[in-house]
Amino acid sequence: MTADNPFADAEIISIYTRQQAIEDGMFVDVSEMAKEAGIKYPVAVTTNLYEKWIKPSKEAEELGQSVNGRLWDVLFIFRMMALKANGNFIKFVVAFNDGTKAEDVDIWAVCEAQSPTDPSPAINIMLPEDY
Repeated sequence: MTADNPFADAEIISIYTRQQAIEDGMFVDVSEMAKEAGIKYPVAVTTNLYEKWIKPSKEAEELGQSVNGRLWDVLFIFRMMALKANGNFIKFVVAFNDGTKAEDVDIWAVCEAQSPTDPSPAINIMLPEDY
């Protein structure tokens, strides 16, 4: 045990990687669109965020809203907030309109290692209850 990392000598009994979470359906990989938005690290959103807010209702679709448009809004606002952030945890708000009303939704993003064995950075975007 060291003062910097009290778990340095701890035995790892289980590892659940980000990739496994994507394969299990806990996350949706949105890295391709994230690259278009100027984000250089892999990005995933929780399935909960995707299903509740990014995937538009039928009413919102009739207004011309799409998964790509809503996802772009999330990624663009995240990128703007990340450029000003100091740290690896970011809170931001996105307004979603379902056709009858607009709702401000709190969203969190965390930049962390992809797994204990892969320290390269990845970004996970979620609703607060998904953390």
